[in-house]
Amino acid sequence: MHEEVLPGIHRIFDTFVSVYLVDRGDHLVAVDTGMDTTCGKILDAVEEIGKPLTAIVLTHGHLDHTGSLKCLKERTNAVVAAHVDEVELIKEKTGLEPDVKLKDGDVFEGFRVLHKPGHTRGSICLLDEKSKSLFVGDLVIERGGKLEEVPHQYSLDPEMNRRRIRELLEVDFENLLPAHGEPLLGNGKEKLRELVERLGL
Repeated sequence: MHEEVLPGIHRIFDTFVSVYLVDRGDHLVAVDTGMDTTCGKILDAVEEIGKPLTAIVLTHGHLDHTGSLKCLKERTNAVVAAHVDEVELIKEKTGLEPDVKLKDGDVFEGFRVLHKPGHTRGSICLLDEKSKSLFVGDLVIERGGKLEEVPHQYSLDPEMNRRRIRELLEVDFENLLPAHGEPLLGNGKEKLRELVERLGL
C-alpha cells in the first residue's frame, strides 16, 4: 500500500519504516529501500504510479533502510547513491557498492544532500527544494505528533546527532518526512524547533 503524502511524493510503509518514492516527471527516485520484506511493496507502488524507478538514494546503511536494496537493484537496475562515508557500511550490510558517492552540498536527482553524521558516519538528509520537503532518514523520528531523537543506543555518536538536529533549523523547509513515524506536513520546522528547545540545544 502506498499513499501520496504530497503532490509527487509517495510513502510506502512497512511494519515500522517508511520508504518514499519521489516523482521526477518521467521517472521515480526512491529514498531508502526499507527492510528485506519491502521490495515487493515498492515494486507494486512503482507499477501503480506507472513510471520507472531509475535511482535510489540511501540516507544511511542500516538494514531497515537498505534491506531491499539488492532486490530492487536486480529488478530495476536503478542507480544507487549514498554518502561517500557510508559506502563501507552499505557494502557490509548488502554486498552492494553504491554507484554514486555523494558529498555534502551535492545535488542528486533534485535533492540537495546534507551530510549529518552522528547516527552513522555517512548519514544524510535530503532537501527537495521545490516542495520544501526534508527527508531526514533517522536523524529524528516522529511519535504522536512530536519529533524525538533516535534512541541513543542506535546511534554511533548521540551527542553529535543532537548537534545535527539543531543544524537543521538553518535549512529552509516546511515538510519533514521521517523514516520512522508520520510525515509532518506544513509544520515540520516548527516541530523541529520544539524538539531543539525540549532537548535544550
